[in-house]
Amino acid sequence: MARVGWVGFGEIGEPMALQLIAAGHEVHLWGRTAARLKPATDRGARLAASPADLASACDFVFLCITDADAVEQTVFGAEGVARGASPGKVLVDHSTIHPLRSRALAARLREETGMGWLDAPVSGGAIGAQQGTLSIFVGGEEADLEKARDVMSAYAAKITRVGESGAGLIAKCVNQTVLCATLAAWAEALNLAHRAGADAARVVEALEGSWSDSPVRRLHAPSMISADYPPGQAWTMLKDLDVVGDMAQLTKSPMPMQAIVTSLFRQQIAMGFDHTGIPGIMNVYHEGPLQR
Repeated sequence: MARVGWVGFGEIGEPMALQLIAAGHEVHLWGRTAARLKPATDRGARLAASPADLASACDFVFLCITDADAVEQTVFGAEGVARGASPGKVLVDHSTIHPLRSRALAARLREETGMGWLDAPVSGGAIGAQQGTLSIFVGGEEADLEKARDVMSAYAAKITRVGESGAGLIAKCVNQTVLCATLAAWAEALNLAHRAGADAARVVEALEGSWSDSPVRRLHAPSMISADYPPGQAWTMLKDLDVVGDMAQLTKSPMPMQAIVTSLFRQQIAMGFDHTGIPGIMNVYHEGPLQR
């Protein structure tokens, strides 16, 4: 079992950390709000005084936090991970941030301390984290991944190295592009079904196993129909889509569909539906439940 440091106790980070504890790893935690960490400390996790102390005590440090500024502060701040880093240790960043920013931070950490860095964004949401079935896209050195793979297996069903530093986050850009386009397609298609006189719920049922089937149909289409949205925030997805847009510009990649979908999420938030999460894109087309 490994000595694992964990920073980030949000909707996805909390169940991931709890999975590590359940797997028998020695888990150390750091967070600004101690009350948020209680579910883990009640199960035996240890509190660290700072990210630096976390890194000093552990072989691995895992991050699952909001944005690139928070990642940089956690690693390179006055009491940051870098202060306790040393060669042979590995930082695994599950946050979704800009690939180029991550690449620069990884190079800095290795140059200053010798500590490895894997960008390792996840897909599967809170449900996947709770069930231990997440998919992880990894960028970084193969040797660092092989050190960390067994630890990540506590909450992931599939771990794939897709290239050097930053490549995991590029794969996450692809994931978010396809996911959001699928969400938008289901929203407008269900609205069409409703307006044309079909039972939208039966349409969702009928398309099981079809070429249009996906986890979006199973997990999100029912919420679009009932307007009973699980807790979530659409702005987190918009943040990711803005990163995709920037990468498209930098690489001169034409992505007109992505631009349209990004504008739809922006409109959802402007309409006051941020709290309805990613399936809440339905509100751009139809507010309230779809009723015959």
